Amino acid sequence: MNKKYLIYLVILGGILLMGFNISELDFSNLQKGPFSGIISNVLLILAMIILLIDLNKNKEMRN
Repeated sequence: MNKKYLIYLVILGGILLMGFNISELDFSNLQKGPFSGIISNVLLILAMIILLIDLNKNKEMRN
C-alpha cells in the first residue's frame, strides 16, 4: 500500500511542476518556452499511471 502513496505523491508533484512550467510560458514568444520541462513532466505522469495500473493488475492476480 505504501507504493501506491509514493506513486500518487510523484504524480501530484509532476502535476504541480507541470503547472509551474506552463505558467512560465511566454505566449507572445513561444520559441523560448520550457517545452522540455513540460514534456518530461507529462512522460513522468504517464509512467506513474502505467506503473499504478500494473501494480493493481498484479495485486488482482495474487488474489
